[in-house]
Amino acid sequence: MRLIYFSTAPFIGVGYGVTSRALVPRMKADGHEVKIATKHHLGGQIVIEGMECFDGGELNVVNAVAKKEGYDYILSGNDLWAFSAFNALGKIDKELLAACIYLDTEWIHPHMINAAKECKFQIAVTRHGERELKRVGFNPIYAPLGVDTKLFRPDPELRKEFRKRKNWEDDTFVIGFVGINYKTDRKNIVGLLKAFQKFHNEFPKSILYLHTDIFGSTAEGLPLNWIMNACGFDPEGKGAVHIVDQTSYHLWNISQDELVGLYNAFDVFCFPTQGEGFGLPLVEAQACGCPIITTETTSGAELCKGGLLIHADENYYEFSTLKTWFLKVPMLEIYKKLKIMHKIWDAGKMGKYQKAAREGMLEYDWDVVYDKYWRPLLKTLEEAKRPTALRTMQPDWRYLHNVMNGRMTFQGKGDCGQFGCKDVCNYEFKHFKTETKDDRPVLSKSYPIFSNKEGKLVVDIRCGLSKWLTPRFIEEVALLWKELWSFPRIREEVIELWDSGYFDEKHFVPLESINHDFDETYAKIMQTGYYTIFSLTDEIVDLLKPYGNKVLDVGCGDGKRVKELREKGFDAIGAEINSNWVDNEIIVKGDAYNLPFEDTSFDVVMCIDVLEHLKDPLLALKELFRVTKKVVLLQVTTPIDISFKEDATHCVDWSPIQWEREVSEFGIIKQRMVNKQTWLIEKI
Repeated sequence: MRLIYFSTAPFIGVGYGVTSRALVPRMKADGHEVKIATKHHLGGQIVIEGMECFDGGELNVVNAVAKKEGYDYILSGNDLWAFSAFNALGKIDKELLAACIYLDTEWIHPHMINAAKECKFQIAVTRHGERELKRVGFNPIYAPLGVDTKLFRPDPELRKEFRKRKNWEDDTFVIGFVGINYKTDRKNIVGLLKAFQKFHNEFPKSILYLHTDIFGSTAEGLPLNWIMNACGFDPEGKGAVHIVDQTSYHLWNISQDELVGLYNAFDVFCFPTQGEGFGLPLVEAQACGCPIITTETTSGAELCKGGLLIHADENYYEFSTLKTWFLKVPMLEIYKKLKIMHKIWDAGKMGKYQKAAREGMLEYDWDVVYDKYWRPLLKTLEEAKRPTALRTMQPDWRYLHNVMNGRMTFQGKGDCGQFGCKDVCNYEFKHFKTETKDDRPVLSKSYPIFSNKEGKLVVDIRCGLSKWLTPRFIEEVALLWKELWSFPRIREEVIELWDSGYFDEKHFVPLESINHDFDETYAKIMQTGYYTIFSLTDEIVDLLKPYGNKVLDVGCGDGKRVKELREKGFDAIGAEINSNWVDNEIIVKGDAYNLPFEDTSFDVVMCIDVLEHLKDPLLALKELFRVTKKVVLLQVTTPIDISFKEDATHCVDWSPIQWEREVSEFGIIKQRMVNKQTWLIEKI
């Protein structure tokens, strides 16, 4: 294809420019002809490292160049907010425009909706953006940004060298920040300074390093030097708050290598942003093995792999000058997370966070995200340019893969052994001839249900999951095969597979003949923790210890958590209604509606992934708070979790917000964890 990539020039050091420098050469290597339209130089054309750039300051000029020179698309890497008053989008032909949408608000702005309507393709760079765009009626393509993990990597020697150069001693706790200083303070630098003021008073052996414009001139930002002075810090960065050399910062003289050294030198990267369209500094810091603290709003929750999340809920939002809702994180919440991270650092336990940060960012390596997301995206754009007659001869594979995206990991060669099949299917699932190869084949996604040669759905009864086909899954598979069967070429391929012996007919029965009996065996499997994302981390243990030693785990299943609690010094027992697990020593027979204990028998009561399986969860909640003296640690699985649809025993489909409203009638929420689905509630 012939593409105009409309974004920041590749020689500019901000995230958009870094992305241009990473993405354009990969597109060119794939055989696409790409020219960059940039607003960062005026007039004429220049070539930078083999990338041809021209002045894209006027959208009508960009549109005219695209049409005159016969480009297939204007692929915009710019933020839609950057289009002047959004009206300038009208100067670009809608049929030419495929635009990245960076959603840095929790809810999509009406202006952003209008702007997105002017694009032929909407590209969501975060899962949060993808969800919001779908909510308002778009069908976006998900394609995240990336990081060069070969450059941005942990380097102990570089850390020593950089800290020595900055005169940062080994026993000094260094908090880092990298980001643009906006006049709206979207990055929440003022909140960070106030939090650090309180933190530094308690832990004087600490430094805050700000890699940003201090004077507010680059993006009409705030005069941070004044604010530093108001907080009691030296405004020139000679005290507890250090600042990047302002001349180098404004002249873009700071190399990527220098940033790698900076991230390695930090003990924690604190980014208490109000919202991020993507959040490239979070990715870069973690790729260097630096743990992070950030907010769970917008992209924060999905990008945080090694670190702590500052909770965000509807009570934290306020209406801003941008005429939309932005998060406003209280200074105290930032301080609390800094204090927790300092405690982890002081105990010498940062290693697991550093490892998780690095490993989590490998999936955002540019080679990975380009191959997995951007290359298929470009194929989709290219396919849309083909004549309609050719396009209608094959399915919309992206749509069909999205239909089945809720499936967990046990299709085909996954974790299905625990369901009793013992890996007997032995399928090497094939892709259909026209199916994109960047994803698992739809045959694996529909397993153990397939279509037979007549287009009727049949089930492989060797698969243990054939006994427990949830209504949602059956509905999705039926939709998938209805679409596939409407294509003559796909029908031919399915018939060929049956005729070749790929499917052994003797193992298949009609779908309608299956008796879906969700018996005790199924319940036992569900209780092994297969779906449970909860783990007894040091952070949770530290939260529980001040409340007391005596703990009850209601609905404890096989007792794994009870044993972990005992190993960590708690006097813990479990209550379980499923007799498969009861041993009368550490696990007693107990019904969540009627627990066999006196009032206030325990300091802490835990209940993990239980209440959503009960027809009357409020009655069970009342019991939990009856037998606790102090707190309840509660986790539920809600529809925002992809595993929700896999378990047919889920009875309650409340959102996290509704759960919070219900539990708040019994106590005060002191802590929120694990993607808004886990709460520590102090008894009223």
